[in-house]
Amino acid sequence: MSIASSGRGPALCLLLVCLPVATPSQADCASLAQGVQTASKAGDIQRLSDYAAQIPSEPTCADDYRVKLARVAAYGFLREVERRLAAGADLADQEPLLRQSLSSARTWQALAMLGDLESGRKDYAAATLAYQEALGLINDPVVTPQAPPEPVIEGIFRKASESRMLAEAYVAVPVNHRSGSAEGLALPSVRGFVVQRVPIPVTFETGSTRFTAKGEAAASDLAAYLRGQGVAEITLIGHTDERGSDRDNQRLSRRRAEALARFLQQAGYAGSIHTEGAGESQPIQLSDPALYSQEQIWALNRRVELVRH
Repeated sequence: MSIASSGRGPALCLLLVCLPVATPSQADCASLAQGVQTASKAGDIQRLSDYAAQIPSEPTCADDYRVKLARVAAYGFLREVERRLAAGADLADQEPLLRQSLSSARTWQALAMLGDLESGRKDYAAATLAYQEALGLINDPVVTPQAPPEPVIEGIFRKASESRMLAEAYVAVPVNHRSGSAEGLALPSVRGFVVQRVPIPVTFETGSTRFTAKGEAAASDLAAYLRGQGVAEITLIGHTDERGSDRDNQRLSRRRAEALARFLQQAGYAGSIHTEGAGESQPIQLSDPALYSQEQIWALNRRVELVRH
């Protein structure tokens, strides 16, 4: 995913240009703002770090102004990360700068990069959390006035889904503390990107319809989500990897979808549930197959997908 082509450039320019000028009575704040913007544009990371550390405690800055100034600093760190990557640097070496950026302000760009880092080191739970937070920020027009292009959003969504499927333990979707609504992979749409199907990490024991511990946690969370959101109708589509006969895979995939449907009904979901078995006929569309081993690709293909109506 290229952050440079994802819309961050114009958003960053907007932040730098539109940052309001402090009043004369806020001389210290005005000086700090000038320093942050100058260091950010120049890529002077040491001075930017020094200025960023002053933002939270500068008494002459109003709270809302401090928030805007912190975001300018955050994008300054990100600009330097992007410059280094364009020069051939490794993303893993930029983690300290990404952490500095996120300590100033949470941005979807830094979180998407952090998700890539965590995925690369196979910490799929941490990657899932980072990608899901990125999706939540993208979906907030106040925090992200200019949404990235739809393919960028879709790419982050796919990576979040894949990481959650591969994580050893179930990773829940985040909840917006202001609205109380589920976000991340629970979002039905993200700024124009409409979610068609969501792979649910309901895993099963080999050749069986019995949930693993992770699968049961995922099924329980799905039931709570469906009840809480009042979803009236869903379709569950079971899938397998390509090993085994077509007939056996078709049968097993349907039985697993039906097993999840029974669990949801017993857990109190009163909506209408349709079940289908696709067997091995619909391999998962991966963000980048080169990222995964054959065993991981098989694991990603053994899935149940949720379709909301």
